[in-house]
Amino acid sequence: MRDLMLSSVVLVVLSATAFGQSAPARIDVTKLGPQVGETIANFRLQDQRGAMWTRDGLMGPNGLMLVFSRSADWCPYCKTQLVELQSRLPDLRKKGLGLAVVTYDSPAILADFSRRRSITFPLLSDSGSATIKTFGILNTTVDPTSTNYGIPFPGTFIVNRRGVVTARFFEEAYQERNTVSSILLKLGDADRAVDAQQITTDHMAMTTYVSDQVVAPGSLFSIVADITPRPGMHVYAPGNHDYKVVAFRLNAQPFLQMRPVRYPASEIYVFKPLNERVEVFQKPFRLTQDVSFDASPDARKALASVENVSITGVLEYQACDDTTCYLSKAVPVAYSVKVRQLDTERATPAGAPR
Repeated sequence: MRDLMLSSVVLVVLSATAFGQSAPARIDVTKLGPQVGETIANFRLQDQRGAMWTRDGLMGPNGLMLVFSRSADWCPYCKTQLVELQSRLPDLRKKGLGLAVVTYDSPAILADFSRRRSITFPLLSDSGSATIKTFGILNTTVDPTSTNYGIPFPGTFIVNRRGVVTARFFEEAYQERNTVSSILLKLGDADRAVDAQQITTDHMAMTTYVSDQVVAPGSLFSIVADITPRPGMHVYAPGNHDYKVVAFRLNAQPFLQMRPVRYPASEIYVFKPLNERVEVFQKPFRLTQDVSFDASPDARKALASVENVSITGVLEYQACDDTTCYLSKAVPVAYSVKVRQLDTERATPAGAPR
């Protein structure tokens, strides 16, 4: 096994190709299914142990994380996600959330996977895909004659105890799945990583960390910086000005895909001598950048023998106070994550029939 420090960029366009079709119509998955503020339908489904579950029966004290997945048999991204969910089950329970996953697989397939991977939360069998269809997330790009017909567009709903959607996470590429930590960060309910780095400069203090210590191809995880400007200082937020905006600048690396930095709401700073109004951060704030390992065949092959990946870059900013604007700074940052290989083991013949 070897560590990998990646240094050049590979651009890969992922296409969610339909089974048996060369060019399916593009579907905006963000518009499918119950939206935030809407109530999810009730259901009654059997889990891998033969128990029957309803929406309300799955609820924790603060609600439910309900995940729709393609298959616990032939979908490596799905199976890898299920293992990650199991590893984070104590954290979800600590947050008061129930957890369940719905697939079109038979109870036998779910039981087989559950036995092999020691899954203890409910894996719900929606054979016939009635619940998937009720939720409006049936993958309509799949040929109805295919054995894969009936799968959902994969995604996650967070609902409160009344069944109202408070957040949802669906990605354009079916291979990409938000990790539990990334979801909790987006919900504002994540615990700070134990190995967070503390960095101070003349202008601010920063705590920075990566959301997950172990990630797989397709895992969508987050790099976080909690920044506190020193008293009287401000740094610049995106806006209508020419000052350098505070931002991550991660080094381009093969098979590492980076999304835009997410910013919180800023405030307006008024520089009275010039009657200038600019968007800034003066109070503690958080920057988050989602990243993922490419899930293409080339990337999977390259990462197959890799144990650790280093992610490096800088946090850039320009700080000012009421009288002085200081030179721009680039603060080095570095993170390391372990690579989890995708789960490619299929169901045993006894559990194979749908």
